[in-house]
This record gives sequence, structure tokens and C-alpha cells, in this order.
Amino acid sequence: MTGAELRDALVALYGTWGWQSKAAKDLECDVSSVRRWVKGEVAVPGPVAAAVRCFQREKVGRSD
Repeated sequence: MTGAELRDALVALYGTWGWQSKAAKDLECDVSSVRRWVKGEVAVPGPVAAAVRCFQREKVGRSD
């Protein structure tokens, strides 16, 4: 997963306001890590990509 793909996925999951902080909380990491992944400064770790994909599947399966 690229930084741009991560950003798109997280904005779709959390909305356009506060998405980095919300994602960091759910991923149990520091918000600065999310920022570095999204900017492409550091590669998105495999477990993070897998977790985000699970979050996406859960959201699709919910009937909010």
C-alpha cells in the first residue's frame, strides 16, 4: 500500500477532518507515524496495510 492509497483509505473511513488522529488511535500508533506513511517518508508497514483493509471490510459490512 502506498502513502496515497493509505490516505485515500483513511479519509474514506474517517472523513476529511481528524482522520489522521482517528486512524492513529485505531491503529494504536503515534499520529506522527501516520503522517510519515501518508507523506511517503516511511513505507507503510504490512500489518498497518492489513489492518486498514480489515477496517474497510468491516465498514462495508456494517449497515450504519
